[in-house]
Amino acid sequence: MTLQASQPDYQRYSMASLQQALSGADGADAARRQRIEAEIAQRQQDDEAAAQRQWAARPQDKPLDPATAALAEAAAPFLRSAGYVLLFAWVVLRAAGLLETLQTGIRSYVFAYLGLLIFGVCLLRGKLRAAVWLRWLAVFWIVPTVLALDFLFLQPLSLTVMQFKLAPGYRLWSVLEAVLSLWVIYYLYRQLGMPAVVAACDARGYTRRDLRIPAILGLILGMAGVAFQLHASHGDVAMQARTIVAQRYGPGYAYHVSGVGQSVTPQRTLHTALVQVWDDKRILQVPVRWPQ
Repeated sequence: MTLQASQPDYQRYSMASLQQALSGADGADAARRQRIEAEIAQRQQDDEAAAQRQWAARPQDKPLDPATAALAEAAAPFLRSAGYVLLFAWVVLRAAGLLETLQTGIRSYVFAYLGLLIFGVCLLRGKLRAAVWLRWLAVFWIVPTVLALDFLFLQPLSLTVMQFKLAPGYRLWSVLEAVLSLWVIYYLYRQLGMPAVVAACDARGYTRRDLRIPAILGLILGMAGVAFQLHASHGDVAMQARTIVAQRYGPGYAYHVSGVGQSVTPQRTLHTALVQVWDDKRILQVPVRWPQ
């Protein structure tokens, strides 16, 4: 009984104490050394099992191997530069929205351009998955962004000139906003496609996206928007709306239908349209509706 009580309880030792005992007098005793080594091995096995459970629950916590970590470090400057550009674009666009609210009284959405802020923060934190998806989205938005300038070529030139004359700041900003967006798209596409970023994404096992798919989808979306706008401006409903408004205002004005739709009431269904009416002094927005 006395001999058993004198044996150390190595389960109560810390890992540092076990290492110290292994290199000391206890390690010189074969039986004690075997017990110490078994205890150390068991604790290492338990720690590895706990780490595996944690990584299974949160794969993003698993440490990178040295080679993958080195690739991620090489990609970090490109991610940070793209992140700062996104934050810059978000600040500029939000400031412009607030300025427009002050000038027109029309509230801008608080969450407008929130995606720029979210992706910017993710890139600054080195999130490679965000880089993969952001490059995909950048390609997708090329055509829709260009077509945001549809007012330059889908409406009469005289109306465009009059809009610039009456509200030069607003219309000029519309052009600059599209130009800024295209520059951001180009910058993201270039930075996030750098060999260092691509290599880091490959090392993390992220699938390379076929960028032809977002390009085609963006083209389809843009062409659908143009087709809808042309139908709204030149279809049968648009011609009828233009005729109704022309009878009200007379031949001294020019007319352009900027939108058509339907309004359903309990009694009947109505055609609706918004008609731009202008001369060399002013532009009017005239809503009109009539029974189907």
